[in-house]
Amino acid sequence: MALRSSEAKGPFSFEALRLPLVGLGIFALFAGVITALIGGLPDIAARAMIAFGVLLLGIYVALDPEDVWARVTGRGALASGNALVIAAAALVILGLINVLGSRYETKLDLTANKQYTLSDQSIKVAQALPEPVKVTGWLTPDDSRKQDFQTLLADYAIRSGGKLSYEFIDPVARAADARAAGITATGTIVYEMGSKKQESTGTTEKDVSTALVKLVRPVKKVYFTTGHGERALDGSGPTDYGTIKQALETDNFTTAPLNLLTARTVPDDAAEVVIGGPMNPFLAEEKDALKAYVDGGGKLIAIIGPQSKTDLNDLLQPYQVSFAGNVIIDPVMSAPQDPRIVAVNSYRSHAITKDLSQTLTFFPLATSISYPSAPPAGFTVTPLAQSSDQSWGNSNLQQPQKQDSDPKGPLALAVSIEPTASASTTPGTNSTRIVLISSPDLISNNSLQQVIGNQTLFLNSANWVAEQDNLIDVRAPDTTPRNVALIGWQQNLVALSSVVLLPLAILAAGAAVWWTRR
Repeated sequence: MALRSSEAKGPFSFEALRLPLVGLGIFALFAGVITALIGGLPDIAARAMIAFGVLLLGIYVALDPEDVWARVTGRGALASGNALVIAAAALVILGLINVLGSRYETKLDLTANKQYTLSDQSIKVAQALPEPVKVTGWLTPDDSRKQDFQTLLADYAIRSGGKLSYEFIDPVARAADARAAGITATGTIVYEMGSKKQESTGTTEKDVSTALVKLVRPVKKVYFTTGHGERALDGSGPTDYGTIKQALETDNFTTAPLNLLTARTVPDDAAEVVIGGPMNPFLAEEKDALKAYVDGGGKLIAIIGPQSKTDLNDLLQPYQVSFAGNVIIDPVMSAPQDPRIVAVNSYRSHAITKDLSQTLTFFPLATSISYPSAPPAGFTVTPLAQSSDQSWGNSNLQQPQKQDSDPKGPLALAVSIEPTASASTTPGTNSTRIVLISSPDLISNNSLQQVIGNQTLFLNSANWVAEQDNLIDVRAPDTTPRNVALIGWQQNLVALSSVVLLPLAILAAGAAVWWTRR
């Protein structure tokens, strides 16, 4: 002890070196361990740092072993030991949680649109797989999408009950295998189910579900009539039907125009015919072709608005339904500032509407559809969507005031027609299915950009008419990114709270602890 005292009085003190030695030793030791765990550097680097740390700590002990022993066996060491035991126990608990988490996967997705959780539709797609599906991702190891895509496929595999399996192959390292498989582009995803094959380049949930839907569903053809002022199927204008065409193709339909005047008949490969917002009348020959098609068990969707001169009531007369030609005014359930845009959030029970509970749809400039309280023998007529009981069908388009002669709500906006299960008509007629919609703007590009429920209602109708009832709710989801836009003061608040307020709160807490213990 005398030597230590005399050394403290001299110009150089070993005691002054001890604190930097222990600090540097601990830092070097931890740096070496972390470097070894992270990897990426030569092993010699981690070993050198660990050895250097051990050397410095050894020198620290050698300079004054009595002091080290006193510190290890003192009351302070006991308290520190308790803290170390608690820390070790916490690490063990965290390790056990990590092991359990790796074996029993549980996720909590708090995003508003559940973007990290498979949607109900995608889950149904996976569960509805009729036979095993093999997914092969021809992705290079440095493809940034690979990890997220693998996680996504693992989720599908679990939901499918093991029917979906997946494999990743590097098309560069295994170029011969890629050529043999017909892979010409890096990033191709191949889905195989039996003899069916579907290729894609996307790795999102929508891409996966779309590919699986196309594997499961047969491709069906939808014809849209032309020549009567119908909405443009390939158009991108606000009133055109380009968006719904893309949605149909995603649902594994193909679309084609149909000019009944030149074709004279509905093609044999038609899964259904859509009359999409015509303005002019059909000729007698065209009506005859449609009547022959429907009477023979055909499938039809007719979308006719209040200002149309198209008259299909004679075609629909056997079912006792008709388009009234008025404009529905609804002051209760409608868009703000315009009672002619009728809003609907409750629907009659039907296969088309079973998943539309509380889903909002808008029917701009709709006319009412008359239907019988007692349907004709052999058929079921269902009003799928109706206006409120405060609405009315305005007969005078220039005068929105309610007249005593105007039909009063609720008024039918969409109607389905189908044969009853016990219908004893001809075999062909037994398969007839018809959906009538009273608003051509229901599925316009402009409407679908604002109200997703409109698209769901139409696609459900198209699938039901095509006798794909079991696949109505098996549809690839549409994921919408949600971005937060902050104005000036909001940006300042976020910056101040994270850069200034949070550090000040920590300092205040530290000051409070110091004040109570001083």
